[in-house]
Amino acid sequence: MKKISVLLFGIFFYCVANAQVAPIYFYGNQVTQDKDKATSYAVYGKLSTGDIYTFKRFDLYDNLLQTGSFSDELLAVPHGKFTFYSDVNEFNLLYKQSFTIRGKTRFVSQEGNFVNGVEQGKWLLYFPDGNIFNSQEFIDGKLDGKFLTFDRYGKSIVSGNYALGEKDGEWLFEKEKIREIWNKGVLVSREKIKKSKQIKGTIQSKNN
Repeated sequence: MKKISVLLFGIFFYCVANAQVAPIYFYGNQVTQDKDKATSYAVYGKLSTGDIYTFKRFDLYDNLLQTGSFSDELLAVPHGKFTFYSDVNEFNLLYKQSFTIRGKTRFVSQEGNFVNGVEQGKWLLYFPDGNIFNSQEFIDGKLDGKFLTFDRYGKSIVSGNYALGEKDGEWLFEKEKIREIWNKGVLVSREKIKKSKQIKGTIQSKNN
């Protein structure tokens, strides 16, 4: 998960609280007042209805990096949908992939919702082609529910369940080659799964 708390550190000291639109400059993930040192920037503004402040962050080439909204003028409490954007080539280098998107170099890489400062509901990570890379569910900021990771062809790589932030129940890894059983964050067992294959109408183990 991308954490936004670092991005927001110190914003109060650099923003005009009552302004409808205010620039924020970043050096890495730290707020800076020196525009010449900035590696990215952001703008925020209050919506005309309600106490909701929108937030958009860009790189120095004006590529959109992140959008979201906050329930306070200090931008300390994320509230609403957040969307993150990434570069296709950077994704390919990081994950040793070869995605191409006709006419585009950027894509939606992650999205999910905050409610009063904590993650709620389903958060999704995407491949550059839009297929789901990872799915995870939150309740009050803690992982709770199904956790799934897929390869680019939709094959499950990791699957399991969280309960209040802890692994619980059956987990499958390495495209269902490894099975683990967890009980409220405690690993109970781990085993390799013996795959079977069908030969001439019969089921036989690969080890036979």
